[in-house]
Amino acid sequence: MSRLERLRVATRHTPSLSAASKSTATSPRQQPDPGGHWPVDVSRPQTRTLLLMMYSNPSYYPPTINAVSLLSEHFRIHLLSRNVAGPPHSWPEAVRVETVGSYATPEEKTAAPALSKFTEYVRFVSRGRRLVAELKPHIIYAFDAHAFAAAVRARARDSQVPIVFHCHDLPELEKPPLTSLQTWIVKSALRNTRAASCVVFPEKYRAAYWLGKAGDARPAVIVPNGASIGFYPGRSDWRELAQRRFAEKKICYVGSIGGDNGHREAVCALEHLDDAFQLDLIGFVPDDFGRELNMLARARAVEPRLSLDGWPSRDQRIRRMERAAVGLLLYQPVSKNWEYSGSAPNKLFEYAALGLPVVVPDRASYREFLGNERWVSFADVKDPASIANSIANILADRDAYVAMSRAAREAFESRYNYERLFQPVLDRIFELTRTVTPKLAPGARPGDVAIGV
Repeated sequence: MSRLERLRVATRHTPSLSAASKSTATSPRQQPDPGGHWPVDVSRPQTRTLLLMMYSNPSYYPPTINAVSLLSEHFRIHLLSRNVAGPPHSWPEAVRVETVGSYATPEEKTAAPALSKFTEYVRFVSRGRRLVAELKPHIIYAFDAHAFAAAVRARARDSQVPIVFHCHDLPELEKPPLTSLQTWIVKSALRNTRAASCVVFPEKYRAAYWLGKAGDARPAVIVPNGASIGFYPGRSDWRELAQRRFAEKKICYVGSIGGDNGHREAVCALEHLDDAFQLDLIGFVPDDFGRELNMLARARAVEPRLSLDGWPSRDQRIRRMERAAVGLLLYQPVSKNWEYSGSAPNKLFEYAALGLPVVVPDRASYREFLGNERWVSFADVKDPASIANSIANILADRDAYVAMSRAAREAFESRYNYERLFQPVLDRIFELTRTVTPKLAPGARPGDVAIGV
């Protein structure tokens, strides 16, 4: 089954609302208009509302899910996104999800005719403008450059509404094609960056690069893409678990699988390790690249030690990660986005949550962020021998390995969980909305605060 077919099986089109909020939109008062849009609930006079805009599929990005979850504790959220296939997600009760455009996979969206892309983006901007008028949000949160450019246009009639611009991924800014719609949208986002009340990036070099191009001298808020504290609960048998992992010597990677992610080099690294080491690649893999990896493993005589079988359920994925001894993160520096990625990969922090020591690229972005972490080993990601050497060093001594595993979990609990990392953004949002509600009062619901407090 191809990746496109898997996505279609895994996700089904929900016209405008997530399954979690669908039950709140079925009364006679809440029916879609002739254009298929759901009305905004503005019946309660004392509400605090956040309009969150994202042109990508929000359920695809764990940091977005984490941010929305935390924001929903303080705001009633209307989430507007493009209708793109992705993994399903059940959103909190305070979140209403609305999509624009026809349902399609990311690949189909990319391959669509230029006119279709233009029309879809215009619809996204228009719907954002209508929501601003109907919802009168206290703040707009734009989670990518496309959404930010749309948010600036959407709030034009009410420039008092603050906008948070959270630039999750860094678009291509070096000589982009002038015939591409994306180029002009990104140019608009750059030109209007100073209109944002707060700018958020997951990595400091990405922030400096974008803000330099935008001519914005303000400091950005840096929020590494940590995992939620609930991603993997604490346990009392860390030492015993680490000892089992040390004995089994399994290496894992979790995420999208492709040539720029270092997977060829990871397979070749097995040649430099003894037969006890196994490599478990967990994630979506294009069919042709999957065949290439299997052929490469066969040619290098390591095929029995390679596991490559797609994207399992969340519980299965965590169980497989739980059995691993080392996590891999081998992004090649093929773009500024990946060159500047030291604190950006969510998988880095998921590995830490499970107490997994990791191998990461030996680049400035990673060295400066992780250089003092004892559970992190650096490698030349273009050199299989260097990758193998880092793996071997992590698993050279059992007691040292156990200490590294404990250090990874402790780092996650104390510094790298999203609840702690996102707090500066929450504080800034409270400041911008002139409200400070660190916790809801007993019996209160998100949004139960007086306007203008």
